[in-house]
Amino acid sequence: MLALHPFIVILELEATLKPHVSNPPASEPETPQKRTWWAASLSRGGAALFLLLLCLVFAISGRQIWRGWPATTSASNAEFSSSASAPVQAPNGDGLSSLQLPTGRTLVYEQVDHIYTIATGEKSSHALQTPGYIYNRAVPAVVTAGKELLYSGAGIWRMSLSGGSATQIASLPSDQVITSMVVSSDGSTLAWSSAPKDGSGTISLYAGPLDHTSRVYQQPADKCPCYRAFAFPNNDTHTLLLTNDRGDHRSVRYGLWKLTLGQGSSAQPQPYLSDADQQGPLALAPHGNNLLYSTFQGYVPMQEEHAPDDISSLSYANSLSVASIGGAQTQVGRTQTLLPEQGDLENTEEYRWVSTPQFSPDARMLAYTEFSVSNVKHFPRQYALYTVDLHGASGAKPQLLATSTAHYMETGAWLDDHTVTFYADNALYALDIQQHSVARITATGAYADVIAAIE
Repeated sequence: MLALHPFIVILELEATLKPHVSNPPASEPETPQKRTWWAASLSRGGAALFLLLLCLVFAISGRQIWRGWPATTSASNAEFSSSASAPVQAPNGDGLSSLQLPTGRTLVYEQVDHIYTIATGEKSSHALQTPGYIYNRAVPAVVTAGKELLYSGAGIWRMSLSGGSATQIASLPSDQVITSMVVSSDGSTLAWSSAPKDGSGTISLYAGPLDHTSRVYQQPADKCPCYRAFAFPNNDTHTLLLTNDRGDHRSVRYGLWKLTLGQGSSAQPQPYLSDADQQGPLALAPHGNNLLYSTFQGYVPMQEEHAPDDISSLSYANSLSVASIGGAQTQVGRTQTLLPEQGDLENTEEYRWVSTPQFSPDARMLAYTEFSVSNVKHFPRQYALYTVDLHGASGAKPQLLATSTAHYMETGAWLDDHTVTFYADNALYALDIQQHSVARITATGAYADVIAAIE
């Protein structure tokens, strides 16, 4: 009889742990008689065995309950501590090796709530004290050559990244919004623009030393080209490159103009790159004054899930070209086509679009994110990372670096001449293009825009 006790215990516990139902089936066995028989025949040895099995069941049940209990750690910490690999793989589908992050680098990135820094090798980010900060994709924060941070909101502030508090260096009326902010390559000169929030009034351009900018151009807001600052040519604080936002305060840029500073109110922007056919500038190389631009930019269906809300306004490049804009040229110089336009396609899923191109610090490499859009529900995107060796022996041709399973992806600043950062699904990563290795830098918990990497 004792040999049957473990089996009886398991039957009893199974009957006890079954989900409660108000009207059990007629075939469900009744248990009171079984319990009476089992209790009357239980010996001391059976009681000891029963207690042992009962403890075992409680231990297993308790462990399952603990596993299912909600985590008390923050989302970002939980994600960072996971062992999940980066959502990228080699073009042949193989996984990438693990990257040892270069030391002595600090990444600066911004989110909707704060601007953060994180040193390579550290697990936690540091939120900077940035009074007045307002996130704006069209006006990202800027890090100068002197490692000062410039950011905007209801004005413009500057602060040293090595320590110290933020100081406001420009203000604007409450009915205006800042539409652009750029700094010269030596970090000495600032240019920015403002426009009326409601579209009625004047657009103003300001330029000058960081702490003392003054208005250099003004125009009616209802008469485009509606200028905003794009960049200063390298090693030049007397020429300001402008682009046209067509009255849209969001992140759009069409055409290119040159404005010579120091000539008073008589100076007029001179056309440099036509804004016809959705043509527009994308980035200026850190050396050599090479302009990356697209001969066609188009709108694509908004990705409705797992993407930042503010990408609905973005236009994306369908081609890439590089041209010199140095000296007294009145139009772009010799042009090199990196990625030709696709033209009209019947199947819109075949279009490939370019996002967030980034020059390497030595200006030899270009990295960018490319994606296509599916026509199914929510318009999901398929992402990949590409690089271009601008000084390659066989010509500057895009090379597929990695494909991705991420829902949303953007290229970020370069850590060094061969390591580029990227954002993917609430985390920041670094990818070494020479070693084909990758590492997660930090989990961000939400969308993050990498604006600079400093030593």
